[in-house]
Amino acid sequence: MKKIILFTVIIGVIAFLSIWGCGENATEVDNTPDSDEEAIQLLLDENSAYFETDNQYGEEDTTGVRTEGKDEINTFFWFREKTNEPDANINIEINGDSAFVEIQRFYEGILHLFAWESDTTVVTYTKDFNDQSLRYAIFKRIYTPENDPLHRRGWRLQEVSGAETGSPNHTVKIDSVRLNCDSYADTVFTNPLAIFSVEDIVKLYPEERCSLTVYTNCGDEIPDYVFLHSWQRNSPHYRRRFSYDGNGVFSGVWFAPANTQQSTGRVHHAAFDMLSNETLKDDSLSYDSQAWIFPYRVIAE
Repeated sequence: MKKIILFTVIIGVIAFLSIWGCGENATEVDNTPDSDEEAIQLLLDENSAYFETDNQYGEEDTTGVRTEGKDEINTFFWFREKTNEPDANINIEINGDSAFVEIQRFYEGILHLFAWESDTTVVTYTKDFNDQSLRYAIFKRIYTPENDPLHRRGWRLQEVSGAETGSPNHTVKIDSVRLNCDSYADTVFTNPLAIFSVEDIVKLYPEERCSLTVYTNCGDEIPDYVFLHSWQRNSPHYRRRFSYDGNGVFSGVWFAPANTQQSTGRVHHAAFDMLSNETLKDDSLSYDSQAWIFPYRVIAE
């Protein structure tokens, strides 16, 4: 009798484990997206570090805008405050084993300006702003859907672009950006939306010194402003104003992030942000801005 009971218990355990195992497998199968578009959307979420376009929003460690004398507004500090968290408008076009993706976002917010009214009195001004951003990505199907170990119907992110962000009908314009450092000698970027392989993303060593030059349509009579927004050394939220050299040329020096767990091996973005003189120095004229945003990665030495 005891042997029969023991045998029954063993059979029951085996049956339970079989049913449990089938349930686990069923759950795993259920994780596979139902369509290619859904699989690509999941991959966009899982690779979100490549697709940030809001580096220039929020308060930052910054030199601000410091000028001599008194202008209409003697601005010494500013920042953008987002008032929305926009969902991405994503357009996916699938052609065979390639998927071409366009990503747009529309930002709304308030530009805060802090200005000296006298040597001891600070006045604040605000302006509404609207920015729209655009960037691209290309996915390739490199597995058959049934043999994909990640259950993404065989799709993988292969190529990305930088991003362009700006106010509608902006008048300020960046023409190109030049990077000069040990890793990239005299490298010029002429289009923030140019597609490149994720393997070819800009890779910098920790704290690598980079000379940056931004070419613009700025005039010499009333110069506009160009800022860099990025991680620098141990500061993840860093903003620095470029020096104006004349003839539409701005220059500056930037140091890549330090070798920390939070920075090394991760994808970051650098935003080259141009604003009209009137955006920061006039209390009545509207917001006018364009930014080029590029992804990069810090690699351990």
